[in-house]
Amino acid sequence: MEEILLIDNSNTRTKFCLLSRMGENAVHCLPTQDLSVASILDAVKDWSFSRVVLCSVVPEAACKLRAAFNQPVISLSSDIAGLKVDFSHYLGRNTLGADRVANVLGLAAAYPVPAVAVDMGTAVTFDVVTPAPDASLRFRGGAITPGLQTLCQSLHHSTALLPSVQRQQCSSCVGQTTQEAIWGGCSIGFCAMVRGVLQQIERELGCKPYVVATGGDAAWAAALIPEIDTVAPMLTLSGLAFFAQTL
Repeated sequence: MEEILLIDNSNTRTKFCLLSRMGENAVHCLPTQDLSVASILDAVKDWSFSRVVLCSVVPEAACKLRAAFNQPVISLSSDIAGLKVDFSHYLGRNTLGADRVANVLGLAAAYPVPAVAVDMGTAVTFDVVTPAPDASLRFRGGAITPGLQTLCQSLHHSTALLPSVQRQQCSSCVGQTTQEAIWGGCSIGFCAMVRGVLQQIERELGCKPYVVATGGDAAWAAALIPEIDTVAPMLTLSGLAFFAQTL
């Protein structure tokens, strides 16, 4: 089998994985802000591959990733012919992020439909896949909200005195310090926001979709959001792998 390097380049982290090792979870990860041609080549120095499949939502980083390789680099997008999901009914295809395309393909590869991929990172994306009348799969669209840390950091950046807050042990909305008040309000409000979006999607679909969570906050949120059916940390890479196998 031809070896293909898969790259998931998000705002926060960039993951590298060989197609043949997907089952082993053998992923190399770099902070996206630290990407350089040298660090990219160092991350994959022990791997041999003939092509690269890239999913990127950071144009500057994507340029560095393409510059690092002599091998052909194929960038995932909804315009590629032969995808296993029909994106043609989505009006904003020219602005649809590659990560959302990969998540949709990840749903198509492994989960019952209708289904929703909830990717919890800097932003939270909700992407809906439903059966089409001809028994194929269709991307219906989705929603985008701020991520948990984005909510917390926006208070710090938009006010004179509120501090920067990281995740902490605090289960009450009635905090005893300013940090607890921010974390309690943002974390509880975040979960309510995600639940509200999922409940509205269910109302619009007329049935309960299968909900798959991925991204940095997925495992934490799944314990607090009963609408989430499963956590799939490798969903985006799985979608890339599903696409790569069709090349």
